[in-house]
Amino acid sequence: MTSLISAKISKSVNRAKPAHLFVVFLLALTWGSSFFLMKRGLKDEAGIKVFSPNEVAALRMTIAALVLLPVSFKAFKKVKLNDWKSLAVVGLAGSGIPAFLFANSQLLLDSGLAGLLNTLTPLFTLLIGVFLFHKKFVKTQVFGIIVGLIGAVILISLKGYGESSHWEYSLLIVLATVLYGLSVNTIAARLKHIAAVEITAISLLIVGIPCAAYLAVSDLSQTLETNPSGWSSLGYVSILAIAGSAAANILFFQIDTRNRSHFRSFCYLFDSSRGGALGCL
Repeated sequence: MTSLISAKISKSVNRAKPAHLFVVFLLALTWGSSFFLMKRGLKDEAGIKVFSPNEVAALRMTIAALVLLPVSFKAFKKVKLNDWKSLAVVGLAGSGIPAFLFANSQLLLDSGLAGLLNTLTPLFTLLIGVFLFHKKFVKTQVFGIIVGLIGAVILISLKGYGESSHWEYSLLIVLATVLYGLSVNTIAARLKHIAAVEITAISLLIVGIPCAAYLAVSDLSQTLETNPSGWSSLGYVSILAIAGSAAANILFFQIDTRNRSHFRSFCYLFDSSRGGALGCL
């Protein structure tokens, strides 16, 4: 079995272009570090609360939407009326709702376990693609999912559930992976005619507007004025928003819309995070 896996990985690596490999590593690094950034947005170095989970999520979406606001304005003319529904699905399922689910889970769930549970994304992407979007799947996809799930089970068995015993919060991560699967399939099936940066900008704007409204009535300003770690935590969330939501989603959606076959196979065998969902497209 080990030799078979090694052969599959070597074949995928050899067929993938250097630029493709770089993007995969970059996405894995970015999304892998997002759990740390979320933690630092929620609590300071001493473990004392700074922002609430909902504030962290809303800040993440609002900042990401503001960064890409110039792109959004230019893209409005290119988007057709029928595209708005799909863009709303991508915004809510691919960014908005998962941001709140992940932020709330990080209060009591170990970050390592949260990252491992994120490996369920390829599985749900495949299932949603087959049953809702009537897509066909190939052996490489199934093989990649099996490899990823086996790896996740092994890592969880070695690492355990972390310091927290609130395993029920893992259901929030599972729901987020289901939503990611819906978003990925929506892009591949209905938004290939729109540029990746435009999909990212408009979908984030759709969720960023209500998030900004929520922040306006929250305790955000009071926290920044009274909490010594307020501005530093805001800095961590800003990095998360710009790198983990805006920039990373542009790269991810670029792969979705181009639909590169060799790249998809490699992602399944390499990336155990959200990028593994590429193999289902």
